[in-house]
Amino acid sequence: MDSQLIILLMFAMILPLAACEQTSARVRQAINLYDIGQFPQAAATLKPEISKKNENYVLNNCRYGSCALAAGDLDGAFQAFMTAYEVMNATHVNDAGRTAGATVLFEGFKVWTGEPFERAMAHYYLGLICLKKHDYDNARAAFQNGLFKLRDYAGKEDLDHYKAAESNFALGYFGLGYCYLRQGKADLAEANFKQAMEIDPRLKDVIEAVQCSGVNTLIFVEAGAGPRKVARGWYNEESAFRPTPAERGPLMPISVLVDGQAITSPYIQNHMLDTLAMAQEKRWQDIDTVKKVKAAAGTGMMAAGTGMAVYGANTRHNEAMMWAGVGTALAGAALAASSQSDVRNWEMLPRTVYMIPASLSPGQHQVTVQGAGMTMVAQVEIAPPNVDSPGDNILYFRGLDGVAQHRRPARGGVSVGVGAGVGARVR
Repeated sequence: MDSQLIILLMFAMILPLAACEQTSARVRQAINLYDIGQFPQAAATLKPEISKKNENYVLNNCRYGSCALAAGDLDGAFQAFMTAYEVMNATHVNDAGRTAGATVLFEGFKVWTGEPFERAMAHYYLGLICLKKHDYDNARAAFQNGLFKLRDYAGKEDLDHYKAAESNFALGYFGLGYCYLRQGKADLAEANFKQAMEIDPRLKDVIEAVQCSGVNTLIFVEAGAGPRKVARGWYNEESAFRPTPAERGPLMPISVLVDGQAITSPYIQNHMLDTLAMAQEKRWQDIDTVKKVKAAAGTGMMAAGTGMAVYGANTRHNEAMMWAGVGTALAGAALAASSQSDVRNWEMLPRTVYMIPASLSPGQHQVTVQGAGMTMVAQVEIAPPNVDSPGDNILYFRGLDGVAQHRRPARGGVSVGVGAGVGARVR
């Protein structure tokens, strides 16, 4: 058989091995709806997926939680994030069978539990929802568990040597400090606020403001799009998060107006984090080198097999070597194709979270958020303090670039009430 024909046939059989779709059409539709601000429709589209206990169980609950929270379904968001939280904090999620499957087959066979920065954000959302419910015990537990240890690597390219390091998740320390503040534990509140300021000294003004007498409202404004995971390498065996902060540009200040009066200053930093920057830090990534080893081994097998096949085809009466070479090359191709990275990620994450403390009188107010490519207007009702409520009001806005949003009147939050407790316990 002609050697050129052998090579063409081998490539025709190898190419289909490289394709593997990780996100279903329904989920892609929900992501597209979310990206244009159609939050209720996105939640409705995703809902059938959140009960399927497959490798995307945690991811789809995180996705749904983002959609439900932005749509005003506080209880739906709580249930989804609580589900994700319980699995993320469980042991043996990816048991020996799934881990072996991911090593031999495609990495996406593993149950998605997120990169470290995605797990930290899931804990933040659960804490935020518990704050809206005035459930400070569960909010504190969620923020506390989001401050897990990270890996501090010895060098940029040395991924084998690292030591455990304390989290630098300033938003988590802020949330924990706020819970302790509202529980009357001033010493613990001060310690966590101090930790947040040590991580980012520019948060000093916001942290001082939230402790002022008369502050009864925290306005959470999420803006922009977070990082997306993309594949790199000949066989997509490596992954990276894009865009980088340099590609997207600096975070811009926002202005918040209440009844037409500005309550923010352009000279005070209100943003608590930058997920684009977090995604570029090795400490906030999960490192898995198995796929690189498989790619290298597969490439070697393909090269050796191709050589054997060509030699066998050009050698009289040596068809056995030719077909052995074809088999080796195909096995190598399958191994290399299985090395492609798992590029599943939580597409609904914001780039940043702005935090604005405010003192608002009981009654209805118009809150306007402008800047960073977004405009949002909401009518909110601030409830007076009573026996059941200490007077805290948590307002939540989800802003998207170039999408204007006008919300209906709401009590205790933007487009969503404080909501009844669901009865679950965050541990």
